[in-house]
Amino acid sequence: MPLGQSLSHYHHIDPSQLLEAVGGDAATVAALARTFVDSAPPIFARLEQAALDGNAERSRHESHSLKGMSAMFQADVLTALLQQTEQAARNGQPPRPEELVQLQTSFALVLDEIGRCARSLAQP
Repeated sequence: MPLGQSLSHYHHIDPSQLLEAVGGDAATVAALARTFVDSAPPIFARLEQAALDGNAERSRHESHSLKGMSAMFQADVLTALLQQTEQAARNGQPPRPEELVQLQTSFALVLDEIGRCARSLAQP
């Protein structure tokens, strides 16, 4: 499958801009995707724990970290949710339970697609 076509099979991310930003180097995008898959789950786990603990400052910090990572892959819904979480936490409000559920759902969808992206771009 051509690279451009393989990038169109995503619903929660759009790695095409990242691919363009790295000069079409699919190996670089695959490496960034693997880094996300390896690094984002522990950060998200810390965000979940901060939310459960009611710790706004940790929620702010972890949501800020994830926001940059998700934005790189044009994960717009997750990025917007993380932006809202970060802003609320700046005002001393960690994510409410329903917001945490939205974050969990969106994060799982994005993580799955970025994992698939990593695998598809790594194939010859």
